[in-house]
Amino acid sequence: MAHHCQTSHEHPYPWGHVALGLFQRYPNPYSTHVLSEDTIHREVRSNGRVLYSKKFLTKTNKLPKWGEKFFTSFKKFVPLVEESFVDRERQVIVTYTRNVGLSRFMSAVERVEYRPHPDRPGEATVAVKEAWFDSRLYGLRSAVKSFAADRFRNNCERASQGFNHVLERLYTQQAYLSELRAKKWIAMKERGGVLRERTLMVAETAKAHSVLHAEASEEAKAAAANKKSED
Repeated sequence: MAHHCQTSHEHPYPWGHVALGLFQRYPNPYSTHVLSEDTIHREVRSNGRVLYSKKFLTKTNKLPKWGEKFFTSFKKFVPLVEESFVDRERQVIVTYTRNVGLSRFMSAVERVEYRPHPDRPGEATVAVKEAWFDSRLYGLRSAVKSFAADRFRNNCERASQGFNHVLERLYTQQAYLSELRAKKWIAMKERGGVLRERTLMVAETAKAHSVLHAEASEEAKAAAANKKSED
């Protein structure tokens, strides 16, 4: 029977921010065990409501001390597949991750669900993480599953710290860009005001020139008329 674990973590950022950061989790200072990450498929489902993605990852695969002497030929890394469903309408993100290698030693399936915090939906997001572990190594199944559960709890904490690091970086970038856009908008408005003033000045100058030209023309006509009458 598979061993089940569950834990929850809070990200101090709104759900939309978490959804944006989901695809930029790696690399980060807490994910040195992640060797590679490749998106192999992505499509929009449910009439444009859900974004589905499928990734292939490789991570380091450190064995427990007691297992190193029994499994010396085991690879030092394990391939995994991650599937994610981002539902923007319901504001729910669900990811499923499973190993596709070393399944004889241990098979693991992890599910993570991200939802807005029930009390602070515009400020924080709650991630509920679940995992199921099993092993086909008869005689060592309990030890393998116990090792997997301990590693899952430790990795969850580091994964949350790494994700928060990425979200903080994105938040800083977005805040900077928002401030930059605001400054540019103010500059454009001020520039627009200056341009309007210049346009009015040009129009007034042209009007004055037109009046002066008309007056000069009338004076020339009057002078020509007077000269003709004198002749």
